[in-house]
Amino acid sequence: MATPAATSDGTKPRKLDGDTRFLDPKVLARVSNLELVARFIVEGFLIGLHKSPYHGFSSEFSSYRKYAKGDPFRFIDWKVAAKTDRLYIKQFEDQTNTRSYILLDGSSSMRFGGEGARLDGQPSPGIQKWRYARDLAAAFAYLMINQGDAAGLAIFRDGPPEVIPTRGGNMHLHGLLSVLAKAEPDAGTDTEKGVGALPERLARRGLVILISDLLDDTAKIIAGLKGFRARRHEMIVFHLLAPEEREFPYRENIEFVDSETGQRMTAQGSYIGEAYKRALGEHVNAIKRYCRSQDIDFVPLSTDELLSTALLAYMNKRERMY
Repeated sequence: MATPAATSDGTKPRKLDGDTRFLDPKVLARVSNLELVARFIVEGFLIGLHKSPYHGFSSEFSSYRKYAKGDPFRFIDWKVAAKTDRLYIKQFEDQTNTRSYILLDGSSSMRFGGEGARLDGQPSPGIQKWRYARDLAAAFAYLMINQGDAAGLAIFRDGPPEVIPTRGGNMHLHGLLSVLAKAEPDAGTDTEKGVGALPERLARRGLVILISDLLDDTAKIIAGLKGFRARRHEMIVFHLLAPEEREFPYRENIEFVDSETGQRMTAQGSYIGEAYKRALGEHVNAIKRYCRSQDIDFVPLSTDELLSTALLAYMNKRERMY
């Protein structure tokens, strides 16, 4: 299992205790109901937390009361829970909600990973990128809405994105998860075109979460990010790759097929491996440098990694926003 990475600002993610089965992407891949998947991820994550990350409010503390089913997760006092083995809700005189926008890469390159990714007879350590990214987006939406925030979604490819406006409430969550469950990766990638018009459509500043393999022209990706920071949105970029894309384990004479264009190339894997890794490294480092210069969190993810890595990065970002 891959080790959780630090965020671009050097913050090391918190560690989780307890049963992490429902944070394992391969376990979750066996569950077909996306709402159940999102619930498993979030509840498994919350159970394992040492320290409460929920500081997304700017109100004066009023009192405690016992947790009741349906209460927002964000107001559970985890320190009290650790001492008493009981869940209590912090009540406040006034509460501040966050508007969060989830941008999900829906291009064909997200089909890669899982079965068929390895050619050496060994099972792939990860799952398909799309399944990992979709489950993560569903978990974010479930967590945000259940902690009283508003969540929106945009699935982007090489044209105008499919957009669900930010709202709160269970009805909105069900609709958002339904769209995610039906969506499939398709077409090519044009990050600039796919997300470039979105900043103007977001009426209020909020937290923008991009989940993508970033397999696009470097300049287009950076151009796609610029508009959000120009309008002072906070941002997290989750760079998701399959282990095979990072390690390039291919050594034989192989026909490589571009999943977005259909273009084919036959090459000796051992011959082109170093050049591939060098080009990928240069591409990723350029995006990381831009993110660092704009205070955008850049979080590398691998499809064999517990989903808690991404959720912890999100919680760390929220803490720093308030």
